[in-house]
Amino acid sequence: MLVKFLLQLLLLAALSALAGAAWVAHRPVDVAPVEPPKPGARQRELVDDLKQAAIKRSAIFEIGEAELNRHLSKALVGTLPEPAGKWAQFDRVALELEPGIAHATLVWNVRGHLTTATVDFQVERLDQTFRVEVIGGSYGHLKVPQGMLRPLAPALKKIAAALQEEIHVLFQMNQIQIAQDKLLLDPRFP
Repeated sequence: MLVKFLLQLLLLAALSALAGAAWVAHRPVDVAPVEPPKPGARQRELVDDLKQAAIKRSAIFEIGEAELNRHLSKALVGTLPEPAGKWAQFDRVALELEPGIAHATLVWNVRGHLTTATVDFQVERLDQTFRVEVIGGSYGHLKVPQGMLRPLAPALKKIAAALQEEIHVLFQMNQIQIAQDKLLLDPRFP
């Protein structure tokens, strides 16, 4: 009798933990809105400016977080295949930069409720190539290790395919440094 009670208590605790994790995962993280450009400010054509910087190789090229998010909101327009496309739609990707780490938050609108998944990654240069390493992330507010982000792989591959030109130009730089709220690109020869 006592064993049966303890087993039911253990099952109730496990079910409560799973329900709590589901609730935390479905609470979206706060994503800053895309900031409009400042009035009178020159609108950079990001890809063309990156190409020019890679050709000239004369100075460090700085891209602010707000400018990156504006470019991503223009460049990434996604749809979901049917039947999921009837009740859910891809909203955008929002980048948040801090020293050494970039947080890419994918946002979906599911019947009026925002759903988010965040991938944390680092960019390192190894000899002549760059390596992008996923170091963790979250579903909503639920932090998960990098292996638990595997279901996001198809979405990330589609985003990489849509941004192929930007990625190609970006990896022509000699150094990529992720700083607080900005990306520093150094095209100069070492």
